Amino acid sequence: MSKIIVSRICILAIFASTSYALDVDKHLELSYVKTSGNSNTSTFSTKLEASTALSDRSSFKAKGNILYSENNKESSANKYDIELDYNYMLDEKIYAYYGVNYLKDQFSDYDYRLNTGPGLGYKLLDTKEQTVDLQGGLDYALDQYSSGIKDEYVASRAEINYRYKINENLKFKQMFNYLVSLEDNDKYFMASDTSLGVKMTDNLSLGVSYRIDYVNQTTKEKADKKLLTSLIVDF
Repeated sequence: MSKIIVSRICILAIFASTSYALDVDKHLELSYVKTSGNSNTSTFSTKLEASTALSDRSSFKAKGNILYSENNKESSANKYDIELDYNYMLDEKIYAYYGVNYLKDQFSDYDYRLNTGPGLGYKLLDTKEQTVDLQGGLDYALDQYSSGIKDEYVASRAEINYRYKINENLKFKQMFNYLVSLEDNDKYFMASDTSLGVKMTDNLSLGVSYRIDYVNQTTKEKADKKLLTSLIVDF
């Protein structure tokens, strides 16, 4: 296994173990594929989500994603992002939030992207079977290009999260977000994440997910697509 993949696993292990000091709910997805013969490839992907209630009204969420792939010992994908969110309920349905998102992708035009800012959320539906969560706000965005050019701007951000518990053993999730520069309408980013989880035990599930990351202004492929089958651990 690649040293880079091992280092990514170690980072996640440290994050997961340190969160035991708090009352934190954790959700871990792991996917690893290796082929040999005519071609030698390996792909490692993982997602770790953690959330905790800070008080009756406030909560904190953290999420990290890693994707790394090698083809004949040459890196073909190396991408990770980290997202942090603080939420404060204003009433039963409306809440204020402050979020930070950092993304690094070795094989894109961007060395890294950072956006952070406040907004409002609305729990349109919140039952045991279904949840619909809407968010909207303004972000300060910083794009560092691989060429060395830096771009700073204010952007509007919108996101929707939908969860549906089909039955006791089957869950569906859909996330969609959109970020657009207020200075240049042609500069926008979209992401969609669709997943289905099948429970095997109280803590273990099998999952299938399909993610699309779309960048409108780029010299590379605009849509980055990922289809994965993963082992899911909730603890």
